[in-house]
Amino acid sequence: MHRREAATWHHLTLQHGLLDAWTLDSFRKMSKKDYTFDNRRKGQGSAVSRIDKFFVSQELDSRGGRIEAAPSIRKISDHSPLVITIWGRTPAPPGTTTYFDISLLKEDASRDALLEAWEGSQPLPNQDSDWPGWLEAATKKVLQCNGKLAKERKREKGARTRGLQQKTRLAEIRLQEDPEDEVVRDILSTAQGHMADSLQE
Repeated sequence: MHRREAATWHHLTLQHGLLDAWTLDSFRKMSKKDYTFDNRRKGQGSAVSRIDKFFVSQELDSRGGRIEAAPSIRKISDHSPLVITIWGRTPAPPGTTTYFDISLLKEDASRDALLEAWEGSQPLPNQDSDWPGWLEAATKKVLQCNGKLAKERKREKGARTRGLQQKTRLAEIRLQEDPEDEVVRDILSTAQGHMADSLQE
């Protein structure tokens, strides 16, 4: 892609709020492969790249789905098929009432909120026969709290990712105009580093 074409494309993605689905937490990666092009060489001459991409709107980001770089058919192409599945308007399973995000226990604030939901469900039963009902009610409240916290964290991470994407694209546009601008290059490098850290969370 030539410099002018790249700048036009970056402006277009910013104007319409298009997002690279591969970098979004809402699209689950179904394969360990993180590139779509392979020059079929080994050693120092090898080169791989994620040339092929899916860009989605913020509405599709809110739906989520899954994305996969499938194995390439070497006799046909040196590109791997990129396959994306987008969930319907109804959130995909698992639902918030049955799925417990255990990673929330690693954060002090969310762990305290879950503990409060468990302990504050209702007074402890006085008789053994009342315990099953209490446990069922307490578990339901904890799962509801867990689902709410998971949604909030996903929303915050999505907003942070979109902000980093926008900063990256703006820096890329400015570098297209002036490749020697070291300040903008540092901004781009920092934003890309934060993006990589965000994807590892």
